[in-house]
Amino acid sequence: MRNEKLKALGITSLGQVHWNLTVPELVEASLKRGESVLSNTGALSVETGKYTGRSPKDKFIVDEPSIHDEIAWGSV
Repeated sequence: MRNEKLKALGITSLGQVHWNLTVPELVEASLKRGESVLSNTGALSVETGKYTGRSPKDKFIVDEPSIHDEIAWGSV
């Protein structure tokens, strides 16, 4: 049943599918795959890699009356 729902969304290259896992199940899966460790206080600790956070040169456009008609917003 779960795979059918994903296939209906166009997700067809399915390996093992995990669906609505509990927090303990997510922690266990992350630990088993070597993606995380438990800290000395029991918190899950994950190394996010070289690129973390937002790029300092990112730019955002805010929809406000003074520019609204100048931007092709499309369906957001």
